[in-house]
Amino acid sequence: MLNQSVIQTRTAIIATMTETIKSRFGEIEVDTARAVLFPRGILGMPDKFNFVLTAFPNAKMQQFTLLQSLDEHSLSFITLPLDINNAIISADDIKSACRDLQFDEKFVAPLLIVSVHRLLDGVKLSVNARAPILIDANKKVGVQYVFQNEQYKVQHML
Repeated sequence: MLNQSVIQTRTAIIATMTETIKSRFGEIEVDTARAVLFPRGILGMPDKFNFVLTAFPNAKMQQFTLLQSLDEHSLSFITLPLDINNAIISADDIKSACRDLQFDEKFVAPLLIVSVHRLLDGVKLSVNARAPILIDANKKVGVQYVFQNEQYKVQHML
């Protein structure tokens, strides 16, 4: 049985790991202990280094995740998690990128940034297959990796 001071210490540690922030999607709870460092930032935002993945706040879109900046709470990206074997980016190209980045492919989590296109006939979604985000879950490090070949589109329609 745990004594009261141990329980209070564990509660304090857990409390400091979760944080409610006001994102562009409203208030969300993030687990800061699962923060991912992007040493080079993200394309177009080289000064944003700390992000966390969290469930997308809309249950209808549970196949997506939210890549939330911890440096600037109004900055977040809708992302589509991929398996290493997927229909959008070849597993060989993901493995090659892992070798370039010195990421262990067993721990890599590929993500694609989603764009929402509001059209007259409805909403369409695309993903940036040319520049996926690769996260080494073991190291808690992420990189937006740009493929040099043109087989992957910046706007790959879903």
